[in-house]
Amino acid sequence: MEPKVPSKARRVLSIVFNVVFYFIIAVLFIFSIANIQVRKENNIANIFGIGMLSVQSDSMHGTFDTGDMLFVEMLDDESRQDIKVDDIVTYFDRGLHEFITHRVVEVNLDEDYIVTQADYNYIDNNNVTSPDDSIPLSEAIAVYTDAHIVGFGRSLDYLQSPTGFAICVILPVVIFLIIEGVILARNIMAVNKNKLEEQFAADKETALKDLEAEKEKMRAEILAELKKQKPE
Repeated sequence: MEPKVPSKARRVLSIVFNVVFYFIIAVLFIFSIANIQVRKENNIANIFGIGMLSVQSDSMHGTFDTGDMLFVEMLDDESRQDIKVDDIVTYFDRGLHEFITHRVVEVNLDEDYIVTQADYNYIDNNNVTSPDDSIPLSEAIAVYTDAHIVGFGRSLDYLQSPTGFAICVILPVVIFLIIEGVILARNIMAVNKNKLEEQFAADKETALKDLEAEKEKMRAEILAELKKQKPE
């Protein structure tokens, strides 16, 4: 019995599933590493230099608001030299123990510092704000890319919490691994089944041949015996 050959459509679907599966695993793995690094260094979770940041206040109301998710470009020593007035940068305030994302109002490359300022005073609900304390240029972590998703920052906050990370990152990985394991087991069983069927067919054919040979032998023996008993 010949083994069943999977259809072309089934093979294509299998390839597509595997590509999607391993892509998701790779993204989740990279995001996991990014989050571990963030917790170690008070840095921003990023993938290939593009960070994701949740807005925690309305200090930049008019540009983005509380609960939005920002996309920021991570800075290094070289790119920090390109910071200019009106850029929106993120740094970690060691006094408040939180990230601040404000607009740059002064850049002093000679003395190696920048000054930022909020766009909006969300406490008094007006645009009267004061400059922040100056920070060393080296403490500027990222610059806003002018791209954000409204309201998605809360989802990012949840994803970065222990519960959210377990449910949204670890659990899908486990589920995908189980699915892949089941598919692998089914494929192995199908291959083994085909091998068993082939072996059974071969054994059956051999047994039939042996039976025919035994029958011929018995027939020959009976004929020989009959010839001996036949009177001359």
